[in-house]
Amino acid sequence: MKFLYISILFISSILITASPVDELEPFFNTKLFFTQSSLNKLSKTYEVSKGTFIRNSDSSVRIDINSPFKEIYFLSIDGLEIHDLDFDQIKKIPISEINNFLVSFIINGDINSSQIINLKKKSFSIIENEKKFDFEFINQNTLHVTFQDNMEVDNLIKFTKDNAN
Repeated sequence: MKFLYISILFISSILITASPVDELEPFFNTKLFFTQSSLNKLSKTYEVSKGTFIRNSDSSVRIDINSPFKEIYFLSIDGLEIHDLDFDQIKKIPISEINNFLVSFIINGDINSSQIINLKKKSFSIIENEKKFDFEFINQNTLHVTFQDNMEVDNLIKFTKDNAN
């Protein structure tokens, strides 16, 4: 009888464990540091950008690029506003002109219409508009996202939680 109770508890704990898909939205509701590495296939070099990701109370997002260039991105349901601090320029892109799964997810938190494949304990892939995005939780504070952008450049973004929160 004792074995039966232990088995039921074990099975229940497996079923209760959140999938990595469920952990995605709460992960992006904290301040994050990121490093984005892109492989330029022509020159066979890596380009690296670093910065911070902050979700505001109104669900808009501020992304600060600290290197190699100084830029600030404001993302909301209205669109994307890019502030190029090096050239003192501002560019606005309406949300209707942005067709990118990551941008959609960051704004809406919605992945219900996406095709989720390769679901494992700490990783999964999402296919949206024939583009594949791979997500892997390295640990509770680190997430890797890999994808190929519109110019077929391979990208890896490493997000790390700000442990000061």
